[in-house]
Amino acid sequence: MDKNKNYRLQELDHSGFEIVKGEPDIRGWDVRYKNGEKIGAVEELILDAKAKKVRYMVVDLDENELRLEHRKVLIPIGFAELHKETDDVLIPNVSVDQLCRLPDYSRNLLTADTERKISSIFGRKVKIEPVTTVKQEKVVTETGMPDDDLEPDFYSHEHYSTDNLYRNRLHQAKRKPGSESDYEDGLRLWEKRSEGDVIDTSDLTDEEREKLLRYRRELYRQRRYKSESV
Repeated sequence: MDKNKNYRLQELDHSGFEIVKGEPDIRGWDVRYKNGEKIGAVEELILDAKAKKVRYMVVDLDENELRLEHRKVLIPIGFAELHKETDDVLIPNVSVDQLCRLPDYSRNLLTADTERKISSIFGRKVKIEPVTTVKQEKVVTETGMPDDDLEPDFYSHEHYSTDNLYRNRLHQAKRKPGSESDYEDGLRLWEKRSEGDVIDTSDLTDEEREKLLRYRRELYRQRRYKSESV
């Protein structure tokens, strides 16, 4: 077992959670820069399984309009803003230099040190752990996941706040009747609620889970096809 892996953070698609009903699932949405240039697309969301909150977007820089190297990077969710009308995610406060300095994303190498490095690239002063040759076993928390060695208040920073995410859509706070009709009635799993950004779907049967994944992947495919056709 890799003791350096951050077990608290998981890709949403491989976890036992889904986005709460009524909240936008931005996976598959284009990511755009200050002046509308396409940077890439949101391939996945990184979930803090303990807090039930999204911490990062996995952004695929493929087909970007800024001549950036094609790779995948993590951007803290606090930098994301939903476009007020289209299915685009804006990151107006991220510079090209910061995008270039971000480490390549690998879900097997998502450590506390990687998170600190990402935070420092975005201008945050973070605690640097001293180098030691003494191997220490990670403490397993009551959730069954090893402690990730991050400071207790690490996610209290604005980098991880979702306040900016909805700032352009405050006028849509009240949903119109029937606006959720595109969700499959047979799933009904979104009737549950959570104190976080996601709901627990671990009690789904294998058939229900596969149906949910097929639905989400089809939604992703439709969004990508729509953006490529424009």
